[in-house]
Amino acid sequence: MATQILCWLSLLVLLTAQASGKNITINKSLIVQSTVEWSGFNVQLMLHINRRQLKVTCSDKPDFQLLENLQNLPSFKFEELAYQNCPLPVGNQSLVDLLSAFLDRTELSSIRRLFFVDNAKLSDQVTLDPQLFADLPKLQVLSMKNSSRMPLDNPELFKYLQSLTWIDLREGDGGSRNSKVLLHTLTQLTTLELTENELTTLPTELITDLPSLGSLTLYHNKLERIEQFADLPNLTSLDLTYNELDTLQEDVFDKLPNLTHLFLNSNKLTSLPFGLLKRNTKLTVFRADNQHGSGLVLGDELFAGLTMLEDVSVSNCKLTTLSEGLFTAANKLTKLDLSDNKLQSLPENLLRHSSNLKELYLQNNELMHKLPNTLLQSATQLRILNLGHNKLTTLSQYLLKSQHSLEELHLEYNQLYMIDRDAFVSQALSLKMLNLSHNQVALHENGRDVFYLDGKTYYISRTPFYILARMTVLDLSFNAIVKIFEDFKGFMGSLRSLDLSHNLITNVNYANFPFLSPNIEQVNLQSNQITQYDLGNNPIYPTCMPRNVLLADNLLKMDDFVYKSGRCAHDNDS
Repeated sequence: MATQILCWLSLLVLLTAQASGKNITINKSLIVQSTVEWSGFNVQLMLHINRRQLKVTCSDKPDFQLLENLQNLPSFKFEELAYQNCPLPVGNQSLVDLLSAFLDRTELSSIRRLFFVDNAKLSDQVTLDPQLFADLPKLQVLSMKNSSRMPLDNPELFKYLQSLTWIDLREGDGGSRNSKVLLHTLTQLTTLELTENELTTLPTELITDLPSLGSLTLYHNKLERIEQFADLPNLTSLDLTYNELDTLQEDVFDKLPNLTHLFLNSNKLTSLPFGLLKRNTKLTVFRADNQHGSGLVLGDELFAGLTMLEDVSVSNCKLTTLSEGLFTAANKLTKLDLSDNKLQSLPENLLRHSSNLKELYLQNNELMHKLPNTLLQSATQLRILNLGHNKLTTLSQYLLKSQHSLEELHLEYNQLYMIDRDAFVSQALSLKMLNLSHNQVALHENGRDVFYLDGKTYYISRTPFYILARMTVLDLSFNAIVKIFEDFKGFMGSLRSLDLSHNLITNVNYANFPFLSPNIEQVNLQSNQITQYDLGNNPIYPTCMPRNVLLADNLLKMDDFVYKSGRCAHDNDS
């Protein structure tokens, strides 16, 4: 941090009234600040050495010519200029002409990035002229944030900026005073930002004839409807987030053949028609989260045939159904987020072509009873599966049968009571985190331990967790478990955290609760019905005591509490 602070060089130029009105005083500090005093003038210069950025900030309309004859101003080396709250040059004067009164003209002419920030206040009636950008042959990046009171109506305004590749016109006036061919001279333009411009219609003419354009951002406008985009052969990224779109025509993206990233988040879309993406065969990322309409309907086979598609997110859209062919042949899909919708069921072949899927998010839906046994059969590469906050009651032995790489499984906040004994067999060497909190898991009926197999009940003390040798975090809180099962000692060799809080456990003793894990850190037994807790040393089992055992809100009396923490018993032999 100290190094970064020292990298800032600040020159504060303060001009205040002097008795004679002719004298100037320059005070050079040995630290990072120099002060020049003159009547009625205020400018601040700040140089960021690492970024080679010079920031010029004004608090009033300065007369830069007053600084022209000053000999003691330091010389700055910079490639980026930020020009904030300062007036723009008028007439035939360029920005380089204006600032060369006190800055090196060669340095000014060599800048590659220029940021105009909030200049409208001191440039209220200024008409922008192409001369503004003269002598900037190397400029590649231009930001004109908050230009709402500066009409961009000169069609040749940017004619000198032949090297410009990135332009930001955010916070404008909706384009009402912009020339329709304003950008047509920018043949090298690759990035166009039209964020927060209050646009109600797509400025079609403005974004035509831009053969190099690769990224177009229309974020946070007021677009309700858009016609077909003009031919933009190199456009790869399109952002329409935070608008008021409610429908899209099937052909709207047809002339964007190289589109790879499409963002439609936070609109009012009610349908995405079949054929919407038929020409966008290179699409890799599709996001349409948070639609605020009456409910979104995805057209049959919307993503079918998109063989480059990797990331799809359509969360919080009030989806109620999905077609079986939605992802047909989309075999590169690696991440799918359908969370926070109203899905009650899923087609059994929905993911039959998703052999590369690694993350699947289905939490906060209304999925009922149990999922189709073959739903995940082809998705053999899953690492993360989130089924939390649904209405599932049963987990069969078949749903996860093909999941040999699954590491993180969320089943919290369901109504699960029947978990097949072999439900997790395929995850014996992969599963590290399992969350089953807030369910109805008991594994105990009519006073006897049970397990379930193919929907049948067997009165044998065997849990679904017996095989999970790599588990590090297991959350079984807020269930109906009445005892600590013998199987716990068979899979706890890697366990770090075990949460059994808010269950119905009455007794914990050494015989039924040995820890084999040398890394056990915490066991949470809070809010049970424990009256006896005895984990004293017992020579029968090699055991490791957890660093923390949480027992608050039980029926336990302190006189009944016996706890001897220390090294693992099997460590005594070493």
